[in-house]
Amino acid sequence: MSDIELLRPLNHIGTNTIKTARLVLRRFQFSDHTDMFQWASDPDVVKYLSYAPHKTINETKAVLKSWIKNYSKTTTYNWAIEFQGVVIGNIAVVTQDDECFTCHLGWQIDKPYWNKGIMTEAANAVVNYLFDEVHYDRITSGCDTRNIGSSKVMQKIGMTLEGTFRRYCYQKDGSIGDKFYYAILESDRH
Repeated sequence: MSDIELLRPLNHIGTNTIKTARLVLRRFQFSDHTDMFQWASDPDVVKYLSYAPHKTINETKAVLKSWIKNYSKTTTYNWAIEFQGVVIGNIAVVTQDDECFTCHLGWQIDKPYWNKGIMTEAANAVVNYLFDEVHYDRITSGCDTRNIGSSKVMQKIGMTLEGTFRRYCYQKDGSIGDKFYYAILESDRH
């Protein structure tokens, strides 16, 4: 039997609520726009992300509408990270390659919650969900090499640094950065 035949079929079930010790990971609701604007408008939070800080709450509302509409697809995995009743960030599958049983995670979290283990807790829960419930075999993530916090999260959730892409991240400030590329296999957890 080939390796591919040993893999379980993918079970796309969409974004379902996940509870951890401190967090509720859930679908976004339109009423989250104020909380989301708090972090989506912060230049430090989005420094290494592809989008510019939101200038108006209407930008945030438009993004939320799009995200909420996408929940109609069972292949959408985008969680609001709720901590003590406040949505402080998100974690999502940003790309998928179902033929290779692989997906790529991205995340962001409001600055007051950095270095508190919250993103590690959320990422661990989502990785377990994607392996155990959806049946992905490989989960990847990456970050600008200057984004130390995100790199630490990837390491803490058991991802292995697979390489560095040189001059890969074109930043809003005009700089060009290198990108760390991490992955974890379902078999790494055993």
